[in-house]
Amino acid sequence: MSYNNNNNSSNNNGSSARKFTIKPFRSYTQMDSHSAHATFSSLASAMDEINNRNASTLSFEELYRNAYNLVLHKHGGLLYEGVQDRLGLHLRRSGGRLVRLAREDSAASGVVSASSGSASAMLSSSSGGGRMTVGGRDQYGLLEELTHCWKEHRITMVMVRDIFMYMDRTYVPQHRKRPVYDLGLWLFRRVVWERSMDDDGAAEDNEAVNVGGLGWGEEGSAATAAAGGGERSAARGPIKSNENAQTLGTVASALLLQVIQQDRLDRLEDAPQRTALLKDLIHMLLELAHANAGQFNDSSSGGRGGSSSGNNGNNSNNNNTHGNTGAADNIPVYERDFEEAFLGESQDFYRMESTSRLSHAASTLGSSDDATNSANLQNDDGASKPAAKYSAMEYVHRARSRLDEEKTRASLLDLPAQTKSALLRIVETELIERHAKTLVEMEGSGFASILKVVASSPAVGSVAAASAGNRRGAAASAGMSGSGDTNGVVIDRDRIADLASVYELFSRVPSSVNHLRDALGERVRLDGRSLVRDQETGVAPPAAFVKGVLDMRERFAAVVGDAMRGEKKAQKRMREAFEDFLNADARAANCLAVYVDELLRAGLRGADERRVARELDRVIVIFRYLADKDVFEAYYKNHLAKRLLGNKSGSEEAERAMVSLLKAECGYQFTSKLEGMFNDMRISKETAEKYRAHKKQMVNATADARDAENGGKPVDVEVSVLSNSHWPSQNVEPCILPTAVGAAMDRFQKYYLTTYTGRKLSWQTSTGSAEIRANLPPAKGSSKPRRHDLSVTTYQMCILVLFNVRDSLTLKQIREETHIPEDELRRHLVSLCTPKHRILRKGSKGKGISGDDDTFTYNADYTSKMTRVKVPMVSMRDATGSSSGSAAASGGNGGEGSAPAAASSRAGLVDGSSSVPITVEEDRRHLLEAAIVRIMKARKMLNHNDLVAEVTRQLSGRFVPPPQFVKKRVESLIEREYLERDEGDRRVYRYMA
Repeated sequence: MSYNNNNNSSNNNGSSARKFTIKPFRSYTQMDSHSAHATFSSLASAMDEINNRNASTLSFEELYRNAYNLVLHKHGGLLYEGVQDRLGLHLRRSGGRLVRLAREDSAASGVVSASSGSASAMLSSSSGGGRMTVGGRDQYGLLEELTHCWKEHRITMVMVRDIFMYMDRTYVPQHRKRPVYDLGLWLFRRVVWERSMDDDGAAEDNEAVNVGGLGWGEEGSAATAAAGGGERSAARGPIKSNENAQTLGTVASALLLQVIQQDRLDRLEDAPQRTALLKDLIHMLLELAHANAGQFNDSSSGGRGGSSSGNNGNNSNNNNTHGNTGAADNIPVYERDFEEAFLGESQDFYRMESTSRLSHAASTLGSSDDATNSANLQNDDGASKPAAKYSAMEYVHRARSRLDEEKTRASLLDLPAQTKSALLRIVETELIERHAKTLVEMEGSGFASILKVVASSPAVGSVAAASAGNRRGAAASAGMSGSGDTNGVVIDRDRIADLASVYELFSRVPSSVNHLRDALGERVRLDGRSLVRDQETGVAPPAAFVKGVLDMRERFAAVVGDAMRGEKKAQKRMREAFEDFLNADARAANCLAVYVDELLRAGLRGADERRVARELDRVIVIFRYLADKDVFEAYYKNHLAKRLLGNKSGSEEAERAMVSLLKAECGYQFTSKLEGMFNDMRISKETAEKYRAHKKQMVNATADARDAENGGKPVDVEVSVLSNSHWPSQNVEPCILPTAVGAAMDRFQKYYLTTYTGRKLSWQTSTGSAEIRANLPPAKGSSKPRRHDLSVTTYQMCILVLFNVRDSLTLKQIREETHIPEDELRRHLVSLCTPKHRILRKGSKGKGISGDDDTFTYNADYTSKMTRVKVPMVSMRDATGSSSGSAAASGGNGGEGSAPAAASSRAGLVDGSSSVPITVEEDRRHLLEAAIVRIMKARKMLNHNDLVAEVTRQLSGRFVPPPQFVKKRVESLIEREYLERDEGDRRVYRYMA
């Protein structure tokens, strides 16, 4: 076919016409077998030159073209198998040299390398430390030679891969063969790494080098190819070797592990160089493992050990499938020959070391042949120390050091992520998890023991520092390990740091931290119960009990916050422990109210806002732990009433701040009555101002004859008008007041009822106070009468006024003329007869009153250095000799009304009591019934368990009702026809409209 271009019109230069001719295809000539063999012969020679590092004279373009042509002309199989055989021949020589090196060293040590022997049998460790030896000779040479051989082989394979790149792209995928580079790695594993120690390859060095093991001569004749077939099959046939036989790889792996062992024992010289050597070998194993991945149609060339003996029977099987290579070939060499043994020996090493460090005798170390105890264990400074019982903190610091060492070693060796994580898990299990309970419970130095030190007086001088804040600085300058915080609680920061070290170590194994939390909770319970026992036996008054709980909480909060990093589970465990001993009975709520009372009376007097907020926040923390919050409310309201009526509050701002905190915790309903009390006091002050203005306007009014008892002057009264719904109910009958006082009260009542119509006043004389002037005879040698202004209760005022008429009265006469309750009468009389304030003389001996005939006489010789005298009240126990009265007055309750004692005792509000007050029990019944009716009205029908759960949820802000209590109130509501049981299911309730 031809095409002539005759378009001359387009040829402006007059040139001759051009002719384009399409030539026929060239005839295709298939490369014959002889040419293919000749071509590969040149490639094989080039591979030899590359292996000998003489590649500078080679033309890689020509070599690539020759390989390309062989594949293109369907001789890919010949090329692939030839490359495989040639690489195998080179590697067998290298493997033989390495085996001979290892056997020479083993012969020098006098150890026979039997096929059944283990690699570790050839190795020994010099007890003097230093370089690793076999039979006293340096054995790093074997590892160094192996590393050198590997690096040279990789360089060779990179160059060979470039030559046979086209075969990799076409022939290899089509026939499911290994790429050339991976083939070289696989052969290195089979021929070098897995070479039997019985095969030193001496015979191979004496044989003629045949190209690819195929027996081709320079002429490449078919006859010589046939003659060489035996050697080829011997080189490529599968090897039937003993799987338990010792190989070069097992020896090298044992040496690797031995080097790591020496490094752990700190006996490795030239550690950086040796670590780099190990890193190269591990990279080699990882790369060999990668080359083994996948399913390929492998022949068995260069089989295990590359031995040419015993294989003639397998000549016909030159193209084995992957199933013929054995199951062991599918196991990555890194995991099989290094990782498993490395992790196993690491586990044994750390199990032995950890056990020996926590044991009493060196016998637990086991046999002296073990590498882990070939010498005594070492301290952190490297000095040897006999195996003995270490303290827990020494063990903790050593374990942390070991973990850091293993992390560093794993990074330097560049171990794979899975090996590194598995190694750290093993170390953590052996050093931490297996001994966690022992480290917590170890006597004297365990976590529990250190926690006990922190919970008690932390250091010498710290007790004095806690009780006297001005001495803390001197104690600290004396070298105290503890330090005080802003609340005056001394905390041993050194021990906190020790606890933090233990927690940091245990936190690596989360399950082990449970032991620390258990120890924390148990210590809180033990210390808390000890405080409860002290309060029960009277060793510690209520306020001291709460102070102890607050100090406890500060110390344990420091443990959880600083040592345990504020862990949520530890906070929960601490909270549960506090709740456990605080809610054993109602004692804690009672004592907390007493503590707050003392705090607001005098503890915060003159304090700045920051200190007030800090102290009240500490109280609220304990308040949160209480289940019986309504008990605290009852006691707090009772004490608040005393403070407000007796004007005993140290700071009104602090009082209101406390109510605000309670409101934020429990809601408006919890503090509505408390806020109402403050409102009543405010209104009372306004009323008093208006009444004083009213009295000034009535100055010219007719005088009241009843004022004659007071010298004709009207008694000045200040009345606090209180709402019954806000204040604690007293239910105490008023006593008989002096005539002049009664007249003043009548005038106020008339004014109040005229101003506020529709109201009714009931006088609570038990809660009042008075100031009276005592005019006494002149002292001896003086003509000037003595005068004292006495600050007393209303009851005491009534008693003392009686002695204006008579100098001596009996108990019976005083009772009849005053109508003061019996217990209160005795208490107030004894208060007037104390040695310090003996205004009256008691006829009987002793503290108590003997009976109705016991006499009381006006003491004309009473003296005091002060003109204004405040007469304090004694406790009910001292007055009556009974243990049923209130506890000793604390915080300076003297001078305030007797209110409290009789009425509070009848209501069950006894300071230090562990029982729920009677009034609170009544309120609980009403609250519980109201909640049940409210829930049933909304639900109409509900089963018993759901009702109990819902009631508990709604009332948990005030108290937690026991299920039996709920059941009783349900039965009561059923009797009163608020609820009824379902006829089909008796555990289901229905609301009755």
